[in-house]
Amino acid sequence: MKIISFALSALLVSLNALGQNMVANGSFEDYTTCPTSYSQTANCTGWYSYHNGSSDYFNACASSGNASVPTNFFGSQSAAHGNAYVGGYTWAGSTYNYKEYVSRVITALTPGSTYEVSMSISLADNSGNASDDIGVYFFKNAAATLSSITCLSVIPQISYASYGPITDKVNWTRVSATFVADSAYDHIVIGGFKDINNISLTPVSGGSTTYAYYYFDSIVVRLASKIRFTYSDTLLCAGDTFSLPYT
Repeated sequence: MKIISFALSALLVSLNALGQNMVANGSFEDYTTCPTSYSQTANCTGWYSYHNGSSDYFNACASSGNASVPTNFFGSQSAAHGNAYVGGYTWAGSTYNYKEYVSRVITALTPGSTYEVSMSISLADNSGNASDDIGVYFFKNAAATLSSITCLSVIPQISYASYGPITDKVNWTRVSATFVADSAYDHIVIGGFKDINNISLTPVSGGSTTYAYYYFDSIVVRLASKIRFTYSDTLLCAGDTFSLPYT
């Protein structure tokens, strides 16, 4: 461990630089038009359904109960941040390999750099199952959309399978993982990436369907910090200088 001294204003600048999010509108707050029903991901600025599976956009501004927040077609959940989120199916039955994905352009990643990829996830109330296949796929120089409706035949750089099937319908679960970018990826795709033969499911009580449907919010992709600060909060004023232990 080492110790350095900071002026308070300089510290705030350094922390903000480390926290730059490569995903614009990662909390889905900005929109072109309020959603009027489900299957309107494209109403959220910058986001769209990656293939013909019809992912959904939910916002408190919606006049229709199908696409509102907190109550909508799939259940009731307040936003993890702000007033909006998106959602999609990761499991639609043992004979139907249907999936729904959300995607957008992001700030290009730097090859060789380590990125932390995190998001908030909640299982929708009408889900009778929870799945372990949620992940994030990055790509560049490829088709921005696909014409299928089934599981993508790609290996996502980020898998949250280690969290197991996320079963919480009341709270948001924050998940995080890191990877080293091997290309200047400039697109992100979020959803379920295991097909029906490999997915692990956990039955969940209270669902009106056998499906697994998830809400997603607060998507963050940022450079993994190489500095870990150790500091107990105290009363400070702008311009104060103090010692900051770090590793």
